[in-house]
Amino acid sequence: MAKPKIAALKKGENAPRAALESPQIRVLVSALGARLCEVYLKDPEDGNETSIAVNLADDAAYLDQDSYIGAVCGRYANRIEAARFPDQNGKMVQLAANEGETHLHGGPDGFDRRVWTISDQTDRSVTFELTSPDGDQGYPGTMTAQATYSLVADDRIRLEITATCDQPCPVNMTSHAYWNLRGKFDQSAADHVLQINADQWLPVDDKLIPDGPAQNVAGTGYNFQKPAKISANLPNAKQGYDHNFCLTGARGDLRQIATLSAPDSNRSIKLFSTEAGLQFYLSQHFNEAMKTENGVSLHPSGGIALEPQTYPNSPNREDFPSPWLKPGETYRHVIEWEFS
Repeated sequence: MAKPKIAALKKGENAPRAALESPQIRVLVSALGARLCEVYLKDPEDGNETSIAVNLADDAAYLDQDSYIGAVCGRYANRIEAARFPDQNGKMVQLAANEGETHLHGGPDGFDRRVWTISDQTDRSVTFELTSPDGDQGYPGTMTAQATYSLVADDRIRLEITATCDQPCPVNMTSHAYWNLRGKFDQSAADHVLQINADQWLPVDDKLIPDGPAQNVAGTGYNFQKPAKISANLPNAKQGYDHNFCLTGARGDLRQIATLSAPDSNRSIKLFSTEAGLQFYLSQHFNEAMKTENGVSLHPSGGIALEPQTYPNSPNREDFPSPWLKPGETYRHVIEWEFS
């Protein structure tokens, strides 16, 4: 079995990067994990830029921590219980565990830790490509994945993720970008205002695995049907925020699924996706040793991750949207961020 190419980068050394720019935004993406490294919003009045995507100093820093900041996670984003699932013939497949007994975000050497190849590039788009061999992290089949970032408008970034595999395999890929619309990463983002187009959410057990059917958000701290300040809802969210929200609308249709804003900054993001779920995570684990490219230490709750995807642990749940990719099929997930 061929071994995957795992990044081995020294301090200050970076994998190839690409810049995309419009009159309103400037974006820097990296071949390490097909990662969204930096997003700058330009002030139309004075031309000054504000960095709003949480970033780290260099690629060695990304590899030293396990926060997946900005990366494309795969083959399976989020958690798979006991790091195993039955294949389509009922045979149990064992994956590599990296959160106790749980398989998280593709395993200990997931796609976030690989140096992808830049296969195509223009002044408005860049495509990264990765081949994952049969047995990689325990998954069946040889997979080829592509992640294309493009500026589809002056204020809008699209990420299109596609994949094929020569054996049936569960696939669930997403962007793990963290946002702080004030650009003050040493301050909490919990006072941002969030709205999610979902009327149900998935409660989880102490291992953050969904432990029952979806529940209505009404009357809970997980109700973001209308814009709500995260810190105001938090006291009624007994498990904090690292949960999947069951989105309204048809899976496969690109539709608006959430809005994030920081009112006193006059900045907001509209989030679009073709997927069935949205994992909302208010960071609680950043620390002073984690520093941005400008040397700013991250506040523990300095970032908000909004990760469109299928539901966690869906290879083990027949009642969840199917994650299965079969030979001859193409997995496709489109995410768009519109900034104002």
